Amino acid sequence: MEKEQTNPAMAPLFRFLRNQDPGMLCLLTGVFFLPLFLPVAILCLAAAGGLWLGRLIWTGEVCLRRSPLDLWIAAFAALAAVSVSQSAHAAAGWYNYGCLVGLYLLAYFLVTQTVHTRQDAVCLVAALLVSAAVVCLWGLWQYQAGIDVTAERWVDGEQFPGLKTRVFSTLGNPNVLAAFLIMVVGLTAGWILDVRERWPRLALFGLLGVSVLCVLLTYSRGAWLTLGVMALVTAAAWKHWTWRMVALAAVAVAVVGVAAQDAFMARLLSIRGMFNPADSSVALRWALWESTLAMIEEHPWLGLGWGSYRFVYPEYDFFVQNPDVIIYHGHNTLLSLAAEIGIPGMICFAMAWATAVLRTLVAMHRTDRPKKGPYLGLALALLGMAAFSLTDHVLFNIQVTAVFWVLLALASVVPVGRTASERQLASFHKKFVGLAGVFRSRENIIQVR
Repeated sequence: MEKEQTNPAMAPLFRFLRNQDPGMLCLLTGVFFLPLFLPVAILCLAAAGGLWLGRLIWTGEVCLRRSPLDLWIAAFAALAAVSVSQSAHAAAGWYNYGCLVGLYLLAYFLVTQTVHTRQDAVCLVAALLVSAAVVCLWGLWQYQAGIDVTAERWVDGEQFPGLKTRVFSTLGNPNVLAAFLIMVVGLTAGWILDVRERWPRLALFGLLGVSVLCVLLTYSRGAWLTLGVMALVTAAAWKHWTWRMVALAAVAVAVVGVAAQDAFMARLLSIRGMFNPADSSVALRWALWESTLAMIEEHPWLGLGWGSYRFVYPEYDFFVQNPDVIIYHGHNTLLSLAAEIGIPGMICFAMAWATAVLRTLVAMHRTDRPKKGPYLGLALALLGMAAFSLTDHVLFNIQVTAVFWVLLALASVVPVGRTASERQLASFHKKFVGLAGVFRSRENIIQVR
């Protein structure tokens, strides 16, 4: 019989899949499905965690990789748990904490313990970017279909009467989609600067173009401002100006030109009136920030309790005054965290975030080309989320936050030129008798008898 021939174009993919650890494959699949279908993503991440635990029990070898973010993350999780224990809504808070913080810590743990090489990190980012391409195509289809979102109250009809369509793709909300795509734009823009192969470069340019276009079509003004901040950071951080930078700028200009229509320009020009009380979106944010600051002032140390904002907000409401409207957060990530878990817990999370950004920038500075780009991309993604979080609680959505924690974990394992003594502290290693050893001992006893 003739041997079955493998498609030469698919051979590298099959070879990669054969060589991968099952836990890593589950992690890649989970990351791919995070922005697409959350239940499948959770199932895959849980399977990856189960495989890791099963291997530990079988081999009896505990090898934990440490990172500079671990203490900040542990303190944040502990303080969030303490905030629930003293909350007036502890039952709902514990459920929310277990589901959300549990998922985020699982994603963080799996990445720090599974991603060991540059190839592993590239595969993880590639899985996320392929998923992002699907998200963007679905969003563009929504825009082409002209789905009317007026009933969702995402648009002030009086101020923007011509704006009827805002894309939200698989993420259910335009601002949430914009937050996810801000990370995608950052990763892609950084990576593209050092890619030399023709087809990968073209694919990244295409993804960057549709990602920026979808961000524009979300009509999220905070996301638009964030794109500008990311462009300035790129210009300041990247010292190697080549034709790729010019091409990158050309793509951005072309996308803006395509999107330049009456509704787009009206929305863009409205940014100048960010202090205009006639803009209902701006007025709501200022009111929420004032109410959130009042919450923090009265509960500075442990906050209201994780997940309790929506229950307590009516006590501080002076603007909405409608019991049928549920306010889940304060439209600012750090303010919302400080209100729920207290200022110390918020500081711990902010320090982990800042440490991750600094590590990626230091790694970029100490790395020779052509490996600087991916580090810059990771820094842009995290900085973009920081800028966007000033006007929106971008980490309220489970899918977006899980992706953010994956990138946070990636930044925590970035090599930054460690010394030999630091390398010795990079992991915790212990050995005990696992199931494999137990079975082997029994076989030896039986053979002796």
